[in-house]
Amino acid sequence: MKRVLSMLLALAALALPPAAAQSLAVPQAVALPPLAAEAVVLTVAGPAGERQYSLAALEALGTFGVHTSTFWPVDDGHYVGPTLAAVLADAGLGEVAAVRVVAMDGFSQILPRSDWERWPVLLATRRDDQPMRRRDKGPLRIIYPRDMDAALQDTRYRLRWVWLVTRIEAAAP
Repeated sequence: MKRVLSMLLALAALALPPAAAQSLAVPQAVALPPLAAEAVVLTVAGPAGERQYSLAALEALGTFGVHTSTFWPVDDGHYVGPTLAAVLADAGLGEVAAVRVVAMDGFSQILPRSDWERWPVLLATRRDDQPMRRRDKGPLRIIYPRDMDAALQDTRYRLRWVWLVTRIEAAAP
């Protein structure tokens, strides 16, 4: 039922003026068929130790979807995954001042707590309802709801869109 509602909202957005369609840029809860339990794709490290997650375990925290533009037009699309706030809370990092998000290739960025408190930042597990492969910048990717707030158009947020995410750890802001 929720999937049908999401599809109807997406179709309605095509007929809406841009201002009205922008309200659809806010992440909405979505129900998806669960992924099979599999290998660990993410390690979250904090003062109490490390917690490891598979894609299925991450999606079990709740999934939200957002259609958003990105800084790279070829990557615009519909992304689904748990909120970063939910993942951090589950791992015991909900109250830290900042986190470092680390990619498979060693690239990392610090995301301040104000980001996940101000916006529903996603740790996307799917793009266009399909699990993301490495060649698609997956299996995990940080997604800001860029079309939700004009402030997210600022290029200072560009590097915070980390893809190929493998690790999140507590960090100093």
